[in-house]
Amino acid sequence: MTSIVFCKAKLQLFQLFRLIYFMRYFLFLSICLISQTANICAQIREKQQGPDSLYVKSYRYLLNISTGLQTNNAEFIVAYPKDKLRIELSPRETLQQFLLFQYKWINFRYSFTPAYLNPDRSALTGNNKRSSFEMFMSVKDVDISFSHQQAKGYYIKNTGDLISSWKPGDPYLQLPQLGTKTTSVEFAYNMDKKFSDVGMLSGKSKQLKNAWSFLPVLGISHTHFYDPTIQALAGQHSEDYNLDVNLKLPLCASIVWANDWSVAGTAGPVIGINFFKTDTYDQVLNKIQNKETRLSTGYWVQGGISYTRDRWYTGLNAYTYKYGSGSAESRTSRFLYGAEFYIGTRFHAPSFLKKLL
Repeated sequence: MTSIVFCKAKLQLFQLFRLIYFMRYFLFLSICLISQTANICAQIREKQQGPDSLYVKSYRYLLNISTGLQTNNAEFIVAYPKDKLRIELSPRETLQQFLLFQYKWINFRYSFTPAYLNPDRSALTGNNKRSSFEMFMSVKDVDISFSHQQAKGYYIKNTGDLISSWKPGDPYLQLPQLGTKTTSVEFAYNMDKKFSDVGMLSGKSKQLKNAWSFLPVLGISHTHFYDPTIQALAGQHSEDYNLDVNLKLPLCASIVWANDWSVAGTAGPVIGINFFKTDTYDQVLNKIQNKETRLSTGYWVQGGISYTRDRWYTGLNAYTYKYGSGSAESRTSRFLYGAEFYIGTRFHAPSFLKKLL
């Protein structure tokens, strides 16, 4: 018994040392890239003429209220190359309505899924429930975002690859009780104030002249997979947890091509570390934990078009974001994509809000 405990302790200690080893080099690389790029951008800013107000007009001291429609989806892909097996898990794509409030340094968004915008497709993809909450803060040149999303009810998007007789219009393979809870936080640093990263996504600011910037983003995302209907069976998974730490390294550009009109885009690679933990039942139905750490790579692309006036604004933007990790035996990926249309107005904030913030 003592030898078993000693072996488990030794294994946990080895995993801890391996994690510290990977984190050390990852953090060192991230700090070097950000600091070096910051120096380059600072030198470029010194050579350019004109104050920042000639490039960006901010409306942050007005209360900005907007609404619109959006579609966001997060697919989880598991592939086993040797077995030529690929499984694409996806919740049902839905059209959501959102409300966005922006004032000074804080932004609050709430989205929901109205039934009148989403026809019933439960016979094909099953039922799906989804809700999300987002909050953004801007502190000088750093944008901090926090989001939480819950989804229940998934289907296998590539059912046709698994069932040879399947054809479009047939029901997909469904996992109606599978649920996910995802909590994310991101820290974005805009290295050139002449570029408005907020204006690319909403009407809180307006780009007046062409500009570009480097926008490193450190993102941390935790996803919990669960299914309350799973029975305790030997070798059966009960719950899975993913912790993803990613560094996005995109270049951004904004082009003002007519009065009040502008287009903006960002694109770049993604590097990171993924931590996996799986709870599994052993032969006597006790839960045991399996842990794994992997390096991941991917890409991030985002773009939009906006029309901004002093009292109202509108725009359209879209994004795609994918990263994954694995080996010759198995590979896991996460694929996020979405688009939104927004329209909003702004006015002087009420007195209580001015005093509060």
